[in-house]
Amino acid sequence: MGFVVPWIFGFILYKKEPIIVLLIAPIGMTVAFILNDWGSNYFWQFKPTFRDLSLSALPLNMGFYPVLSSFLIYFKMKKKINTIILLLCFTLFTTSFEGIGLILGKVEYFNGWNIIGTFISYLMAYFIIYSYYRSLVKHNILKN
Repeated sequence: MGFVVPWIFGFILYKKEPIIVLLIAPIGMTVAFILNDWGSNYFWQFKPTFRDLSLSALPLNMGFYPVLSSFLIYFKMKKKINTIILLLCFTLFTTSFEGIGLILGKVEYFNGWNIIGTFISYLMAYFIIYSYYRSLVKHNILKN
């Protein structure tokens, strides 16, 4: 679910704007791997749990997060939405999605982690991805 379903939408976006997916999905994936590897060792765990704790997040790291990152930049480029509003909307959506996982027992928090920390971590991740996009614009790789 965390890989196949998002990439159905990712493929639709790829057909429409391949350059966005090709340039943004890898940074979305990289940020997801870094944050989830760090977080799964200290603050949260996805279910099912494996001996390698970061393996539980693999489908999300390679599906959900890179596709959402691509849509974030697509909306920024094509819909001309205010950046702060866009970042907050994507952060709220992703935090809500994880909140549902928390309620359903698919995510477990420990060491004092909570949904506010989750919100901040997603906001930070999306800000990194947006900053990467701005760098691509600055170097004339993507258009504003």
